[in-house]
Formats: sequence, C-alpha cells, structure tokens
Amino acid sequence: MSVIKKSTFLGLLLLATYHASAQVALRTNLAYDATLTPNLGAEMRLDSAWTMGINVGLNAWDINKAENKKWRHLLVSPNVRRYWGRRTEHAAPDSLWGIPPTESRSLRYLEMNAIYSHFNVGNTRIPFGLYNAIKDRRLQGDLVALGAKYGWSWIMARHWRIEAEAGIAVGYAWFKEYDCETCGTYYGRGDRIFLLPQLGVNVVYIIN
Repeated sequence: MSVIKKSTFLGLLLLATYHASAQVALRTNLAYDATLTPNLGAEMRLDSAWTMGINVGLNAWDINKAENKKWRHLLVSPNVRRYWGRRTEHAAPDSLWGIPPTESRSLRYLEMNAIYSHFNVGNTRIPFGLYNAIKDRRLQGDLVALGAKYGWSWIMARHWRIEAEAGIAVGYAWFKEYDCETCGTYYGRGDRIFLLPQLGVNVVYIIN
C-alpha cells in the first residue's frame, strides 16, 4: 500500500513540475466526493488537442464502524484525453487548449483510462442494484479495469473550468470474501469480470 501511495505522489509531483511552460490543471470530481471519497486529478497539456493525467481517490474510514459498514479503497487512474472544439488558429502560447482566455468556449473530449484499486468494502448498498454481493458480505481485494469517457468542458474564466462526463469501464477483480461482522467468517476467495459506470462533474483549476 505504501509503495502505491509513494508512486501516486511521485506521479502527481512529476506532472506538476514537468516543464516550466507546460500547462497543468488540477481537478476534483464532485460526484466522487459525494461518496465520501476525497479525490484529486492532475492533467498536463501535450499540445492543443492532447493531454495526459492521473486521478487518485482515497476512502480510508468506515461508514459505520459498529455495523462494519465500509467503502474503503484507494483508486489510481492514469488517462489520456483528446479534445475537440473551436480553437483560434493563432492562439497565444498560454491559451487554454488553443482557446484565448478572454473567450468563453466549450470543448468536447474523449478520455481513455486505466484503473487500479485496492478495496475493503462491505455491508453497503450501491445505487441501481449494482454489486449486490457487498450488501451482506465484506470483500477485500484488488481490481484493474480499462475504460472510456466522453465529456464536455466549459471554460468559465481564465483559470476555471467545469466538466460533465460519462463512460464505462470493463474490469477484473479478485478478492477474499468474509461475513459482514468484524473479523467475520471467511468464505473463501473469488473473482469476477464486471462493468463499472464512470460519471463525473468536475471542477478544474488551470495552474498556468
């Protein structure tokens, strides 16, 4: 776990200090925050259309300790984005993805992302009847996934954007299964292929 945390921190640090002229953005997903999971993303502009970045979320506490109700997990998700939208041909070097900061514009983007998560979840209900196995069991393990998201990015001011995005990921999880009680009965190991909806309402701050 400590290796993952150190690698994540190093990745964010490299993105933030890559090059003095690089355009870097920081974001948080309000929909993800609503699950009581603080999260932070960093994105670096490669050219007027492409960016690369990483998103990290961490939930490290029990929802209800007495009932062993928890949604603990660490999530790390590197990604690549391709933007489309109206851009000015002779935009200034410090323009936002090729759009002058004095103009109000919206951009569309397609994001391809990979996901890794270490999780310890149980006695929790997921909306829309997803993953019913964890409402009366505790699962502890890891997952990996590949996904895609489509979104809109609205430029609110020189340094601020709002994004809305939706997508899906296909993944594989392997885990140990327990009764929901604290240190409950061990039922064995399991694994499964799953679909993971990806929804986001992001607040974005452009550093430079």
